Amino acid sequence: MSRRTVVLAGAPPWGRETAARHLPAGARTVWIGEPPPAGLPGGVDRLLARDVRRVLGQTVDVLVYDAHAGLDADALGAAAGSLRGGGVLVLLTPDWGEWSGTADPLLGRLCPAGHRRDEVGSRFLQRLMAGLEGGAAVTRHTPAQPAPNLEPGGAPVTEAAYPYDCRSADQQAAVEAVMRVVTGHRRRPAVLTADRGRGKSAALGIAVGELLLQQRVRRVVVTAPTIQAAEAVFEHAAARCGGERVERRRLCCAGAELVYREPEALLDRPETGDMLLVDEAAGLPVDLLRQLLEHASRIAFATTVHGYEGSGRGFDLRFRAVLDQQTPQWRAVRLEAPIRWGRDDPLEAWLGHVLCLDAEPAELGGIQSGAAPRIVPVSQEALAQDEQRLRQAFGLLVAAHYRTRPFDLHQLLDGPRRHLFVAEEAGAVVGVVVAAEEGGLDVATAEEVWAGRRRPHGHLLPQALATHAGIEAAPTGRALRIQRIAVHPQRRGQGIGAALVEALRSRARQAGCALVGTSFGATAGLIAFWRACGMQSVAVGSRRDAASGEHSLLMAQGLSGPGPAWVDEAGARLGDAMPVLLAEPLARMAPAVALAAARAAGGAAAPNLAPWQLRELAGFAHGRRDYAVSLPALRVLAQAVLLDAQFSRGRMAEGEVAFIAKVLQHRPWADTARRLGVAGRRQALCALRGAVADSIAE
Repeated sequence: MSRRTVVLAGAPPWGRETAARHLPAGARTVWIGEPPPAGLPGGVDRLLARDVRRVLGQTVDVLVYDAHAGLDADALGAAAGSLRGGGVLVLLTPDWGEWSGTADPLLGRLCPAGHRRDEVGSRFLQRLMAGLEGGAAVTRHTPAQPAPNLEPGGAPVTEAAYPYDCRSADQQAAVEAVMRVVTGHRRRPAVLTADRGRGKSAALGIAVGELLLQQRVRRVVVTAPTIQAAEAVFEHAAARCGGERVERRRLCCAGAELVYREPEALLDRPETGDMLLVDEAAGLPVDLLRQLLEHASRIAFATTVHGYEGSGRGFDLRFRAVLDQQTPQWRAVRLEAPIRWGRDDPLEAWLGHVLCLDAEPAELGGIQSGAAPRIVPVSQEALAQDEQRLRQAFGLLVAAHYRTRPFDLHQLLDGPRRHLFVAEEAGAVVGVVVAAEEGGLDVATAEEVWAGRRRPHGHLLPQALATHAGIEAAPTGRALRIQRIAVHPQRRGQGIGAALVEALRSRARQAGCALVGTSFGATAGLIAFWRACGMQSVAVGSRRDAASGEHSLLMAQGLSGPGPAWVDEAGARLGDAMPVLLAEPLARMAPAVALAAARAAGGAAAPNLAPWQLRELAGFAHGRRDYAVSLPALRVLAQAVLLDAQFSRGRMAEGEVAFIAKVLQHRPWADTARRLGVAGRRQALCALRGAVADSIAE
């Protein structure tokens, strides 16, 4: 049964009171936005837009979204996915003809400090309004019209007509694939992918419930970006096996159990039970997924390909290579048939189009890579008017980045002072780069930033130079920060990314910017790319980024005025600080990434080894001097290796990652042995002695 949309366009009190008055009694209703009026029917849950993740995996009959409280594209897209077939989306808006000119309380997120609200565009809102006007099963009501009908339709069209109470043949195949992870050969993971509403999380839960019921497993561990994302797994497992939810993180059934563990906790203390489930895997970093894959011999993954978070394509493109390498006999299961709503659902159609939930990179087909693609500047207005170019460009960003969300589309179209270039080949977008202007703050504000008393929104790069590198004047300079860059998977390695960066660098010079830079989840490959583009490391985040799971690294290049001196000073400070940072805040940073980041700092100089230190190192390398006794000298050598590749000779070149991890990050000997490919502590110590010997050899 199709879902439908009811728009109540009018003054806020009228819209809210009308919706409240006509909500059907007994329906599962969620109200997002301002507090609803008093006297609502029972069963109404009220959420703020920022809390919308609480409805993920749930089934809702009526969803009221109060746009008077602000339009949050992420919240609207996510919450709409909870509506069942026959459900009703009630959208409360200002008067239709005045909506695009009405102040939106949430637009501050798009507006950097120092910019005016009227600099934020309304292109995304106009896109939404056009989608509503052209969408099927959308009715619009005003105070002058009859009362709206908010009664949801009957039950969803799909019924439990397949084995294991599955609702589609796709879901049955998925359940059986997950069960074979336990009953079949080891190291053959199942990977379930689907657009939202296809029942993949339910398939995980049904499979686990059946395995618990058959007593094939004693303990199953499930992980996901949040415990809310795993809720559907618990619910369907309990329904299948008749188990008892003894606490939120634990389901018990006949002496066996299903438990939830946070992803990071599994890395600190690996535990897989009889099987490990990873739900909404696209919301987790590929490196973390790789480590889980290494730990677990029986593991199943599930993720959304096209969903409000928009991250599934990136997962598919990146993680497939890891699976092919580590577990070549993995099994892919694609769920196509919708379960929560019917096929060709009109609400999913208009919302998916507006939010670009199904945006994909261009199909290049027979296009051959000959002449270099054209690098073309594109204004936000031109992009908004060219649907094909918009969808192809946004599809590249979805495929290349984690958690590309509808908010990113809103920001792309309406964020003030954005700069966009695309690389085009035979009419197809094969590359895209997006940058934002930052800095230009007054001296008083710059001093407040340096002192740590203020963090102006939207000025990441100059703010980092002030806070991390101590350059008080940096926020007064103008900078162009690259926010996103993506190249078509079939055109990578052909210089397109570098050409896009050069186009932005030229734009920055023309605009009189002091520097150009970027911030990203650090990996050795990305650091090498940005270093090849002329940038150097200037600051590193002490915590892992929530989206990428990596430490954020800022890299920059000075262009004019004080910019080059600022970048050199920041690089030198970072290089000097890295050995200290690796001992604590960066202790979990991948050693290979730490090496790449430190060596890209530019101005930092490796320490000179004193004669007594060289003697200590020789005693460690060629004699039997104890590791603990030699540690002060080893630490100085590790700093030299970290900053200067010339110290990595022979066996040190092969073992530098393990050397940095042990000496500067204080990793356990077992970790060192694993990185060196040897059996244990004694062999690891012997390998380090050889590495040090090669490093100090003349």
